[in-house]
Amino acid sequence: MEVHHPHHPPKSLKDYLSEFIVIFVALTLGFIVENQREHYIEGLREKELAIALLNDLEADSTDFKRFMVLRTNERKSINEAIQIIESKGISASDSLLYYHFINGVFVWRHPEFRNANIDQIISSGSLRYFKNDSLIQSISALKMELKKVEFRQDREKEYFYSNIQPWVTGHLELAYMDQHRIGLTRTKTLEIILSNPSKLSQKPFFFNTTPPGFENDIANKLRGQDFLYSVTESNYYNSYQKKAREVMRQIRRKYADL
Repeated sequence: MEVHHPHHPPKSLKDYLSEFIVIFVALTLGFIVENQREHYIEGLREKELAIALLNDLEADSTDFKRFMVLRTNERKSINEAIQIIESKGISASDSLLYYHFINGVFVWRHPEFRNANIDQIISSGSLRYFKNDSLIQSISALKMELKKVEFRQDREKEYFYSNIQPWVTGHLELAYMDQHRIGLTRTKTLEIILSNPSKLSQKPFFFNTTPPGFENDIANKLRGQDFLYSVTESNYYNSYQKKAREVMRQIRRKYADL
């Protein structure tokens, strides 16, 4: 049996052109839709990252204010200790001087800024999601300022552990801090040292205080510590806070609904 295949008339140039136009339009529309989808997703991602960064900076700002209250109080004790040492010297029975050492010198503290989100934004290339050049520059500047702050805090830490802590452990009678060590709050322990230190211990507050130049040495160390704190606050912390506020301002302005 003979099989007959249908014969299609040859396509004209007009037919080929029509098919080409249909395919071209379909591909173009697909590209446009996909491009719009990517822009939409990037916009969502940009806002998500901006909100996360803003939340970090707002929380840091609150924590930093609390830190500065403590720091200001501690620096006051450092300078009170310097004044007592240079006016009266160091007496083994001076509970007030001991209080100022414990309050202002015994512990080194620093703010810990949240940097996980800003690190992710920069290291992962997510900074490209932000379409505002000014905001991009502000975020980059803030990251650089964070690095400077971390470097400066390392300098404070080095000074404290090299100069201050060895002096404290070598000359302060830490038996007065035993109750704090085993559970009494630091605030309550300091109150007792000021009002009734005999409840904590009967030992002298200071020891090994006779070497030549002893008092001048510690007064100088305390001045060095306070000087470091002063420069950190006036230069590094202030600069970081200024740049952090600028980033927060730009994010809030861009996303008025935040």
